Amino acid sequence: MAIQMTQSQSKFLMGVLNITPNSFSDGGQYNHEDSCFSQVNSLLSQRVSYLDCGAESTAPFNKACSLKDECKRFEEILFPALLRLSKGGDFNHKAFFEEGTLSIDTYRPETFYFVADFIRTKWQGLRLLWNDVSGTLDDDTLYILKSFPRCEYVYCHNLAPERVETQNHKMYFYDGPDSEDGFIEHLYKYFCQGLEFFNKSDLAHRVILDPCFGFSKTMAQNKVLLNQLIGLVGRFSKEVRWLIGISRKSFLQDSVKGHRKDPKDWAVVESLHCGLLSLWFQKLWDNTLIFRVHEPHVYYGALQASSLLSMGKE
Repeated sequence: MAIQMTQSQSKFLMGVLNITPNSFSDGGQYNHEDSCFSQVNSLLSQRVSYLDCGAESTAPFNKACSLKDECKRFEEILFPALLRLSKGGDFNHKAFFEEGTLSIDTYRPETFYFVADFIRTKWQGLRLLWNDVSGTLDDDTLYILKSFPRCEYVYCHNLAPERVETQNHKMYFYDGPDSEDGFIEHLYKYFCQGLEFFNKSDLAHRVILDPCFGFSKTMAQNKVLLNQLIGLVGRFSKEVRWLIGISRKSFLQDSVKGHRKDPKDWAVVESLHCGLLSLWFQKLWDNTLIFRVHEPHVYYGALQASSLLSMGKE
């Protein structure tokens, strides 16, 4: 059967919203209320299941912002935009606030609390996801999941030793056996340990795994992960869910650097991105995957390509 051009029960679309002044891909574009409103409006109109919003860039060449500044960006930029959109008559917007998910991209528990408390008082149907790029397994993580029963959690591969070092993730790499198999085995054991940690509190069913392309990885390791992702996912139960985000990552840019007109020319990068998503749609169709993208049309293009390929196999 051909794959239909809809979000299935096993594939979901996450739209990226950076309300930062310095994100490498779109810093400064959406860090004002009006531009944020326009971008959220666009993403919701394109039927994202998850809206992933971050207020601090974790690119290693940027300095960490303060907790106060991070919360202030959410309060002054995202909150007004969501309030305006929730009052509109657009069906897609209404559906999002009733059954969609706001993903809060932060490694600080305090920031998550700040945003989650606001959301909980305004929209009871809007689900929450803590997209915690720190990779930290601690009491704060468990406490938040127990405090917000409808919240899910993204467990990321990041080898920084503690939350405050998250920004310095490029200082901490896997340094075991120098082989593709050794690195993939490391990732497998890392996620097994994480699932075991959450299982002890009966919370593993609310956890989503993210191999976290670009974090605590060399350029070569990112490309190994890209090549071996299908095999890594296949080693886990089909019930395990995954967040896959390669949109505009530096190793993708590096792969097509000879074909880009300038650093802001994303067309060639997104073409490569679309091809990879199409492959994963085909090879991992039985798995539950969430694709994190800057441009939703890349997701839908990959879905369409997979549909055409499936038709050819009938």
